[in-house]
Amino acid sequence: MTVKCEAYLVEEALQSIKNALLNYLQASCKRMLAMVRLTGQRRVRIDFYGLYNYYESTESFPRFIDAYSYAVQCTSLDTVSQVLGGVVSEGGESGYQLVLSVERFEDVCREVSIQSEEQS
Repeated sequence: MTVKCEAYLVEEALQSIKNALLNYLQASCKRMLAMVRLTGQRRVRIDFYGLYNYYESTESFPRFIDAYSYAVQCTSLDTVSQVLGGVVSEGGESGYQLVLSVERFEDVCREVSIQSEEQS
């Protein structure tokens, strides 16, 4: 099935999935960082299934997977990976996951923490 790609919808899709990730991390970073440090992991894998509950639906993309599929079809998996700050790969319960180095994950958690403090 061919999708008609509109620039404003691509931007909306990318921003929507990025916001879902940020919302998820806002709720989960402290716990995840503690586990990562305790286990000595080198990479963090975030299953997209975990992002579904943190996704804020839009009229154009009622579900996370709708926004994700549109973004990948209209740009590329590399573009989506870049926007999310890691590498999107197949795997996990949902079929997709975001893989981040621990260093990148720590940086993102710091950014999320600063943003949430500024909003308070």
